[in-house]
Amino acid sequence: MPFPRPRPLLPATAMLTGLILLGLPPRARSQAPPAPAVADRAAEFQVAIERNVMIPVRDGVRLAADIYRPAREGRPAPGRFPSLFTRTPYDKRGTGAEGTYYAERGYVVVANDTRGRYASEGAWNGLANDPEDGYDVVEWIAARPWSDSKVGTFGTSYPGGTQHAMAEMSPPHLTTMIPIDALSNCGVAGMRHGGAFELRFVNWIFQTGAPASKAAMADPALRRALEESGRRIRQHVGLLPVRPGTTPLRLVPEYEAWLVAALRSGPESPFWHVKGMSVVDHVKDYADIPVLHVTGWYDSWTRQVTMNYQALAPAKSSVHRLVIGPWTHGAQGSNLAGEVEFTPEAAVDLLRFRLRWYDRWLKGVRNGVDDDPPVLLYVMGTGDDRRSAGGRLRHGGSWRAEREWPIARTRPTAFYLHADGSLAPEPPREASSRTTYTFDPRRPVPTIGGNISSSQGLMSAGGYDQRARPDGHPATDELPLSERRDVLVFRSAPLAEDVEVTGTVEAKLWISSTAPDTDFTAKLIDEVPPNADYPLGFDLNLGDSILRARYREGLDHQAPALKAGEAVPITITLYPTSNVFKKGHRIRVDVSSSNYPRFDVNPNTGEPLGEDRRTAPADNTVFHDAAHPSSLVLPIIPPPR
Repeated sequence: MPFPRPRPLLPATAMLTGLILLGLPPRARSQAPPAPAVADRAAEFQVAIERNVMIPVRDGVRLAADIYRPAREGRPAPGRFPSLFTRTPYDKRGTGAEGTYYAERGYVVVANDTRGRYASEGAWNGLANDPEDGYDVVEWIAARPWSDSKVGTFGTSYPGGTQHAMAEMSPPHLTTMIPIDALSNCGVAGMRHGGAFELRFVNWIFQTGAPASKAAMADPALRRALEESGRRIRQHVGLLPVRPGTTPLRLVPEYEAWLVAALRSGPESPFWHVKGMSVVDHVKDYADIPVLHVTGWYDSWTRQVTMNYQALAPAKSSVHRLVIGPWTHGAQGSNLAGEVEFTPEAAVDLLRFRLRWYDRWLKGVRNGVDDDPPVLLYVMGTGDDRRSAGGRLRHGGSWRAEREWPIARTRPTAFYLHADGSLAPEPPREASSRTTYTFDPRRPVPTIGGNISSSQGLMSAGGYDQRARPDGHPATDELPLSERRDVLVFRSAPLAEDVEVTGTVEAKLWISSTAPDTDFTAKLIDEVPPNADYPLGFDLNLGDSILRARYREGLDHQAPALKAGEAVPITITLYPTSNVFKKGHRIRVDVSSSNYPRFDVNPNTGEPLGEDRRTAPADNTVFHDAAHPSSLVLPIIPPPR
């Protein structure tokens, strides 16, 4: 389904006025709604648990489940109940808190190990089997004597992705879902990202997948060895790509095979478009049921979640809602994101938040869910910029209801890159102007925060001052990234008034390279001016992205090799954000060619993906002249009238 077209960019004269007028008045901010509503319902039942119930699926494999049932006097309560279902590769025993909480309130909870993981039979193969497996277990649940035939789902991250996978098979008794920070649209971003690869999934295979493989679970010595190998993840990613038979993954061949295929498959490959890997490719088959989509501005799946909402909400008759907080991955219960702190109401009681939705769609309780706004956003950035008691930047913010996503009143506005490092509404006038830097794959720009998960041992998620840390990988100094020769910094003048940016950000650049293929990155930064707590200021990352040049014409095919010195246009699509750049702050974009280890490093050789053995420095150029006006396009929200 096509997405709404962006509105035309504002001309320079309108933008000059916009910098003065597009503030968000304090009065309007104070009228924002409180945190997302939650249910306030006491426990009614005890809980009886059945462990490792083996559920047969269509090919004869049996999948293990723990079942939490409402109980009285130590025995399952009579009668039929709605069910809540989760499918996880992380050991179903970890869902005990959810199982107990919801069973106490009148739900049967079924927690299922996915195929090839922990107590379930079969071999793991990513999400390849999850559509059919999910369908079969939903229908098995609905046929139990304790089931009233209504099945809802829950789960975050990978278990969010398993919800989408089963919904693409449209099981008749699947009734509602809450996929949170859900894996989806993996060839666009999340795994393969703008053609590059997100190294957190190399990390997932080495540190999470392999040590809990069937072979490792059966052999404690092998498991210990694989866990130790996983702790060496910085060394593993430094020697990519994975070549079959050369790493400890050879001892768990299903995990090695998946990772090698992922590293070698470009975004155009069917690998990324099958059910389970992509929602937007399977909207027609997706179940027409109420879905609550939840993510955070610093989550690794923010863009993909908004893509799901944009594709499904207009295509289905059932209710779809979108909630985005200022959270990192899976951190809905916190008001912290890296070195940044938000208002207390940013944190949500996730158990009670989901209960309210389930009570409406599985028990028929008229509890106000029908009157909730289609979209609820936390708009960041209205804090006082001082250091909190916990030592974090008080960035602040508040919740706001919206009718749609993207917001209809958005004014996409271009800020142009200039030779002097300025970022301004006026397009460049020079006949010829460009900046060239050398990108050396052996010395990549270090990742400092961002939209990250599965990051243990490699990097940290969230908002950070963009200065290197001695313990950061692969930093070799403690200096601002802006000092690097291979980072191009473009900054606005200090803002005369507040400017709200809410939506998906794009960097539209004209580039060239001496390499046949290379990468370009863009990072949106809120430059906080110096104050007593931060005498050097605070360069807060809001979102970033990457584009591998061979995908400059689109993710559906590889473009011809770059010709040395030839200027070509590219668009780098950053993750969505919502932030008020306050009066006195600067809007900044950093352009470079690496962001490691968030993304794999382009070797600049043009070799097939995942099969390179050589690296070469490249001279990369960003143009900023009248014929090649590179720009940052911001989704600016005008103030209420």
